[in-house]
Amino acid sequence: MRRALVTLLVIVSVAGFADAQSASARAWQQRLQLEIPLPVPLVALEAVNPFAVEIDEPPTLLQSTLPRKVDVAGTAVVAAYVDAKGESLGGVPLSLPFPGLTAPLVQGLTGARFDAAAAGPAPQASWVLLEINLEGRVKEASVLDPALEAPDPAAPPTPTQQSEMAPPGALRNLPFTPQAQLSRTAAPRRLSISAPARDDEIPVRALVHFTADGRCDRYVPLDLPAGLNPWLSAYLASWRVQPATRDGAAVDSWSLYSARLVLKLSGLDSTEVRVVRDREYRPDAT
Repeated sequence: MRRALVTLLVIVSVAGFADAQSASARAWQQRLQLEIPLPVPLVALEAVNPFAVEIDEPPTLLQSTLPRKVDVAGTAVVAAYVDAKGESLGGVPLSLPFPGLTAPLVQGLTGARFDAAAAGPAPQASWVLLEINLEGRVKEASVLDPALEAPDPAAPPTPTQQSEMAPPGALRNLPFTPQAQLSRTAAPRRLSISAPARDDEIPVRALVHFTADGRCDRYVPLDLPAGLNPWLSAYLASWRVQPATRDGAAVDSWSLYSARLVLKLSGLDSTEVRVVRDREYRPDAT
């Protein structure tokens, strides 16, 4: 409860007779400070989409070119179970930069050799988090059912979150030493991951920004594997649009773009593997 300081002015008049020659009244002022509680106002939050702007006519796509042979790269995050002998018995993909990586990652980790974790001098079974950089190429792609929509003013955009996989029962129930009790984290001796070339179809959703001169100058991915951002960026750079208008003049604006992307993806190969030591994976928390 807020409190306000209120100054009260009190005037007191006293008829004083100083002497027999003066009978005039004298007055003086005294200031008093009192704390008076004031009610706290209630402020209601509004669902406002910062990407929605007032326009008369939305932008329309005039021209685009599908890029070919675009190099792509991304980082997969995976948890591997490593026994006390240093053998990986399998893994759980947690974040995938490309479609179709689950099976190649699990197969590549199963049987891989590690330096086992340790607590003092004793080796320990443990879970270890790995970041695996992968590179490949989008050889060609096509787009189905493209759509441009005005963002909903009352619905802020929400990116699609990848659902985290639970470990299979064979791994979930295996004993392991928590990271806080380890003096050394497991580390791969040599680990190489590859995935074969594949054709795939995936949904694409992004907020795209159009300038008043009809070009796309930035975007916000909402539903897209992170490794495919270089391809989408190259594709949007080729767009030419009739810009949105307000009061007859071209203006900058955002649009919600959605489509189905059909792509031919080359084989993927790992270029670097890093152990993540500042985070812990626990199968009983999934």
